[in-house]
Amino acid sequence: MVGGGSVIVVGAGVFGAATAHELARRGWSVTLLDMAESGNTRAASTGESRLLRCGHGTDRWYTDWAWRARTLWRELGASVGEELIVDAGVAWFAHRDDGWEASSAATLEAACIPAERLDCEAARRLFPDLSTDDLSFVLYEPGAGVLRARRCVAALVRQAIAYGARYEQAKACYDGAAVHVDGRRRTADRVVWACGPWLARLFPALIELRVTKQDVLFFGASAAWRTPGVPGWVDYDMAAYGLGDLDGQGVKCNSDVEGPAFDPDTGERVISPDSERRSRGYLARRFPSLVDAPLVSGHVCQYALTADTEFIIDRHPEHEGVWLLGGGSGHGFKHGPAVAEHVADLLEGRIEPYQRFRLGTRAVAGALRTAGGGVRE
Repeated sequence: MVGGGSVIVVGAGVFGAATAHELARRGWSVTLLDMAESGNTRAASTGESRLLRCGHGTDRWYTDWAWRARTLWRELGASVGEELIVDAGVAWFAHRDDGWEASSAATLEAACIPAERLDCEAARRLFPDLSTDDLSFVLYEPGAGVLRARRCVAALVRQAIAYGARYEQAKACYDGAAVHVDGRRRTADRVVWACGPWLARLFPALIELRVTKQDVLFFGASAAWRTPGVPGWVDYDMAAYGLGDLDGQGVKCNSDVEGPAFDPDTGERVISPDSERRSRGYLARRFPSLVDAPLVSGHVCQYALTADTEFIIDRHPEHEGVWLLGGGSGHGFKHGPAVAEHVADLLEGRIEPYQRFRLGTRAVAGALRTAGGGVRE
């Protein structure tokens, strides 16, 4: 079914909004549903910034998708007249010569994606202050950067509507091949459930996700720490990441350790003292001049984690026209528009579902995000 079909997309986070946008662009009749306003504080796609990095160890699939998504985010920004992606670069702090960063460097080279292996002296010039005594080298992606996340999702929804999609704020319930909304059953040629941390609740027999609480913190710093200027950074082996002061929000410095189990409906969105302690400990280790930087803001997000940190993109086993999309696993945001292209091709019958994204039991595997093997609290 190429263009002209009807589809209901449930969930207006980055995966759902990007899918609605792509299908509307292709000529589908699209209805996008969300129980709250897109980008609301309980959504996994909330917040102001996400790193866009292509380094994914040896995994060429996600490497290529991130680079493709980079192009699509630029095109979206041009179409709405906003700078959605900030050219800042991303630096990877390598603790050994043969780790994740070395594997990423080889994969990036094979994909013809720019990357530079910097010695510690050269790396120190990227930051106002950088301690490198425990590092072997720094892998620098000059073409990587930072996404203005909340604006990205808003732009996807806005452009989907411009292409003819209908956006409705309503609670949707699973009803077989249809969607139950406000007391009535609604049907379409295709239904895509893209509900982030709520996906496993809707389909408990099919999907297993760990939903975890993730605190996001920002620290006050001088103008020397502004991004762009200061790149984003990832310390894979220490499960930490961040960026400089983007749009006056402060320096972002966070642990990527999996947090405690979290209920996205009832969980209190209060920053844990342990999260601040962990971030301050990292600042003291890597950026000593920020050791006493004031905490200026923070918010609570959540991860929806699959066992292997691969996404879920598959057809419902009992309903040919129903598709399940999720499992962003803490690294999905940047891939949004590339995932949407893939989903649209599936719905149009151009390709078949890929095994790596299928439903079913998954083995625990190394993290594809920035957490150095998926360490937990």
